[in-house]
Amino acid sequence: SAREEAAEATTLLDVIDWHVRRQPDRIQIVHLSEQGEQPLTGRNLAQTSERVAAGLQQRGLEAGQAVAIMLPTCPEYFPVYVGILLAGGIPVPIYPPAHLAQVEEHVRRHVGILRNAQAVLLVTIPEARAVAWLLRVHVPSLGTVVSTQELLQSRDAFTPVSVAAQDIAFIQYTSGSTGDPKGVVLTHANLLANI
Repeated sequence: SAREEAAEATTLLDVIDWHVRRQPDRIQIVHLSEQGEQPLTGRNLAQTSERVAAGLQQRGLEAGQAVAIMLPTCPEYFPVYVGILLAGGIPVPIYPPAHLAQVEEHVRRHVGILRNAQAVLLVTIPEARAVAWLLRVHVPSLGTVVSTQELLQSRDAFTPVSVAAQDIAFIQYTSGSTGDPKGVVLTHANLLANI
């Protein structure tokens, strides 16, 4: 039955694929903003994520490499996250600076995160490009800074990458209120247990 098949999913990608195959036009995500609600169906999520994955692979992303996501909460965030997973990468969420006065502290903290994660790409918004380039100067592994819009311009097909339950679904950096951020590795199995 469909319920048994869903229970056999071992990765977040399996769960998304299950939903897309059975109910592609069902709204999966609703982004709430001052401009109103922006719904994202399973089909849109899959198509946009595949274009992101192709754009990442076109820029040299290899399986197991970390990709930093420096995006505000926005409709593109989840397709970028899923696209990184589809391309075999490891998402590393970080946040853009909220105010110009915070740029120095922001760069200091994020340099430590990006070095520790050995991030090779950073996806950000055009407005944060200057901060992204500052990060790139201080992080030797960080070769590419790209916007979501640039990734979505790819018309190539992505090359599917095998993903298993024990593979990393993302690295969350946390430090509480003091100290340098420490990475917490969450696998697909961890995420599915939470979901």
